[in-house]
Amino acid sequence: MASTTANTWNSKSTSDSNSSKASTLFGLDEDDRSNILVYRYRSGCKALEVSSQHDLCKELDSESDLPFMRVTKKKIPRGNSRVEVRTEDLLMPEDLAKYGDKPTLKSSLANVGLPSSAYWKRLLFNSYTDLYIVSRSITPSPQSSTNNSPENSQHVSPSSTFPKETVHALQDSQDA
Repeated sequence: MASTTANTWNSKSTSDSNSSKASTLFGLDEDDRSNILVYRYRSGCKALEVSSQHDLCKELDSESDLPFMRVTKKKIPRGNSRVEVRTEDLLMPEDLAKYGDKPTLKSSLANVGLPSSAYWKRLLFNSYTDLYIVSRSITPSPQSSTNNSPENSQHVSPSSTFPKETVHALQDSQDA
């Protein structure tokens, strides 16, 4: 009996150690192979892609800059053929709580259309309840404040303000 418990513990420990980093960071289910809609913000993709949480985890785990990636979810209203993505939709919950009062969070970044099959499956079968948004970190940092800029960029000297007179290529330098 004790050996069975040890085997169960070892097998569970092994599966936990093989856990996806992306699933841990973003709350994704790496074992879920059902279809999801993925929007990649500023990736150059023209349309949403159909993937699974399993495939998304595998893909994100292979990214070298995973710590700078974000995956958030936005509810897709039933019956809508388009979804508006706002700045607030790119923030992780802890960042949204911290910066939630900023007026620019309501600004629209994109208005994406659902693929026809996803629209009908959402409407008829209540599939595709969430849009998974993959983006780079956009969280404002105190280091980006203008008060932290280098000392020399805060002072303007008259010599650098006005352009120096330069001699035209066809003009003699002694005539100037």
